[in-house]
Amino acid sequence: MQSDGVAAVEFYAPWCGHCQSLAPHFKKVAQNLQGMALVGAVDCNDQKAAGNLCQRFGIKGFPTIKLFRADKQKNPYTGELAKEDLEYNGPRTAKPLVDSISAMLTDAYIARLTSSEKAAEWADKANAAGKAQVLLFTNKDASTLLYKALSTQLRNGLAFAEVHEKASDLVKDFGVESFPTLIVVKTDGTRATYSGELKAPALLQYLADFSSIKPATDDASSGSSKSSSKSSKSSEPAWSFVRQLSGNVSAELAALDAREEMALLAVHGAEGEDGCKDAREAFLTAAGDMQAVVDTVLLAAPAAELEEGGGGAAALAALGLDVAALRGADACELQVVLLPFGRDKSELDDYSRYTGPPEGKALQRWVTDAVPVLTTQLDDMSAGPFLAMDPSEGRMALAPKVLLFTTKDEAPGVFRALALAMKGRGNMAFAWVQAGSVAAQKTVESFKPPRVPSMLVVLPQQAPPSEDDPAGAGGGLRFGLQPYFGPLKFTPMKEFLSNLAEQIETSSGVVNDPELVKKALPQISSQSDLEAHCTSKAGLCLLALLDAEQPGFEDEKKELLSLALKQAGEGGAFHFAWMEGRKHKSVMQAFDLMHSDVPTLVALSAKRLRFAVLPAPEDSSTRGARLRPEVVTRFVDGVLAGKVRTQALTALPEVKSGDEASEADLAAAAASRGASGAAAIDAASDAAPEPEAPVEEEFDLSDIMSEEVEGGELAGAGKADRLKEVEEQLKAEEEARKAEEAAKAKKSSKKKKKGKKKKAAAASDEL
Repeated sequence: MQSDGVAAVEFYAPWCGHCQSLAPHFKKVAQNLQGMALVGAVDCNDQKAAGNLCQRFGIKGFPTIKLFRADKQKNPYTGELAKEDLEYNGPRTAKPLVDSISAMLTDAYIARLTSSEKAAEWADKANAAGKAQVLLFTNKDASTLLYKALSTQLRNGLAFAEVHEKASDLVKDFGVESFPTLIVVKTDGTRATYSGELKAPALLQYLADFSSIKPATDDASSGSSKSSSKSSKSSEPAWSFVRQLSGNVSAELAALDAREEMALLAVHGAEGEDGCKDAREAFLTAAGDMQAVVDTVLLAAPAAELEEGGGGAAALAALGLDVAALRGADACELQVVLLPFGRDKSELDDYSRYTGPPEGKALQRWVTDAVPVLTTQLDDMSAGPFLAMDPSEGRMALAPKVLLFTTKDEAPGVFRALALAMKGRGNMAFAWVQAGSVAAQKTVESFKPPRVPSMLVVLPQQAPPSEDDPAGAGGGLRFGLQPYFGPLKFTPMKEFLSNLAEQIETSSGVVNDPELVKKALPQISSQSDLEAHCTSKAGLCLLALLDAEQPGFEDEKKELLSLALKQAGEGGAFHFAWMEGRKHKSVMQAFDLMHSDVPTLVALSAKRLRFAVLPAPEDSSTRGARLRPEVVTRFVDGVLAGKVRTQALTALPEVKSGDEASEADLAAAAASRGASGAAAIDAASDAAPEPEAPVEEEFDLSDIMSEEVEGGELAGAGKADRLKEVEEQLKAEEEARKAEEAAKAKKSSKKKKKGKKKKAAAASDEL
C-alpha cells in the first residue's frame, strides 16, 4: 500500500458466501469514505491480478479485512518503507467499518494558528520546505474528519493549518467573512479561495494541483469496493514457471530422477554470445501456452559436460537424447523429453521424446496424454460412495470432492494433470461426470452444474440429527457446493484449488508451508529462541512441553498447530511455542514438572513472572487426552478469565545447552521441593493451629491486554468487551472485600467497647 492516506482492503474469493454477504456493506464503506480513505479489494482467486499480495499478508480465510495506517515503517533488514497492516475483527457491517477506518485519521498534520506571529512562523517553515499553505478558517473547536483526511493524504506536498474565528486578527488579515472558508497561499505568495463543493473528492483534486509532491496512489482505487490490486508479479511472462538451468548436467538430472513428479525437460548444447536464444525463446513461448501442467525445465548443457565418456553425456544418453547432435552443428536444436511419474525414474525406463511442432497446445496434449489417471468416472451408482469417502480417515476437517462435468467420454488431459498437481493437497479427490450419459442422469440433476463443461467442489458434511431422533447419529451427509467460475484452464483452476486446499490444511493443522509452521508454532531449542518466541513477545506465552520419542508426538504437534494457526489468524492476547521437555531440564524444573507430566502446556506471563500449568487428566496414562483442542481451549479461556490460579517465578527459565533431563533428575528435584514444602507446613502447623491456605495470584487480563496493545496489535471488539467485563468484576470484588473488612472492623470495635464497659463495671464493684 503505497498511498499516503489510510486504507482498508478486503481480501476475498468469488466463491465465498461470506464475501458475497459483505460486498454491499463494503461498497457503502467505499462510498462514504470516497476521497478520504482508500477502500479496495483483492481477489485472491485471480493470481494474475493479485500477484503475491494474499501470500504476503498471510491471508488464510475469506473475507479478511486489513486496515493500513498512514505512516510507513522502515524494514530494518531491507530498508523498504511499508505500512503496518492491522486485521479488522469487528462487525462486518458498514458503520463499524467506517468508524474503525475513521479512527485512524488524526489531526497530527494540522497546525493551530492563534495569532499573526504564529502564522508567520508557520508560513516561514512551509516556504522553506517549498510547500504551499492550506488554511481552513472555522468556527469548530475540533478538526473535522474531512480535513484530517485531506491533511493526511497531502501532507508531503502541502502545509495544513486551522484558524479559529476567535483569532480575529488573522480572520481580518485574510478577509474572511464566513465559516468555513478554505484559502491556499501559493509558493509565490498569491492566495486562492476555494469556492467548490465541500466534498472530499472535489477538495482532494483541487488541493493536489497546488502540492509540490503529487500524492501516491494504489492500484486498489479509492471508492472501489471490488477493484483488484496488482503487483509486479502480474507483469511476469506466462512461462515464468519454467526452471532455466545450466552447469552440472549429471547433478541436475539426478535431482529430477529422484523426484516423484513428472518433468518436461528441454535440452540444448551450444554456448557463446547467442546461447541458442531463438530456440530458447520459441520453447518458452510454447511452454507459456502449455501452462505448468508438469514441472518444466530448460537445460543449457555446457560443452565440457557433453564430452564423450563424461557424466553429463552419459546421463543425457540414458534419457534417449542424441548427445552427438548436442555437440555438433545442431546443438541449438532443442531436444525435449518427458520424465515419467514416480521415483527412481531410471528404473522405470519410460522416457518419451517429443517430435511434434514447437507449439503450446500440441505440447500440452502430448504431456497430458502421459499423465497417470488419478480421476474417477462417476455415475448414479458410484457417486454416493465416492462423495462419502474420506482419504484422511477423519484426520482432516473436510474431504472435498472436485467434480468436472463434461460431454467427453473420458477425463480431459488438463483435468488429469490438475488431479496430479493437487495430489496430497487438501484431502481432495477428483472425479468427472459425463453430462450426456444416461447412467449419470440423477447425479447431474442433483448438482445442477451451471454449464457444461464446468467444475465445482463438493464439501460433504455430516448433517445434524433429525427432530424425530435427536439422539441419533445424524441425518447422513449433506453437501456444500463451491462452483468455480473462472476459465477452464490449468493455471487458474490450480490456483483456485490451491487456495481452498490451504484453508482446509490450515484448519486441520496440516500445512505444507514450513515457514508458516515456524511462525505459528515455533520450536524453542535455545535461549535466543525462548526470548524471541516467548518471553519478549507481548501477551501470554503458551509453551508446550513435548516428548518427541513418545508415541502420539506428531498428533500432539498437529493439534497444537491447528490452534496456533487459528490464533495467528484471529490475533489475540496469547501465542504458542513448543520445546522438547526432556532436553531442557532447567525449564522443566522452573515449572515444577516431571517427565511424567509431559506432554503439557504452560501459560507464562513473562512480564509478571507468573505461570500456570495445564491440569493433568484424571487418567494420567492417557497421553492423547492431554492436549486435545477442547482441553487446551478450556484452559486458555480459564486463564484469560482469571479463573486459573498461578504460581510465582523468581526468574524466567533459561534454556541451556547439554541440559537433557533424566527421570531421576526430575524426580529428585520434585522430591526435594516436596520435602521442603512438607517441612514448611509442619513448621507452620506448630506456630499456628489453623493456618490459612496460601493465596496464589490470578493472571490480570488487563495487564495481558495492555501488553498486546504495546506490541502493536489491533484488539477486537470482543477482547475489549472481555476486558471491560473482567475489570468490572474485579472492581465489584474489590468493593465487596472492602465492605466485608469494614463490617469486620465495625464488629470488632463494638466487641472492644463492650469489653471495656464490662471491665469498668467490674472495677467499680471492686471499689
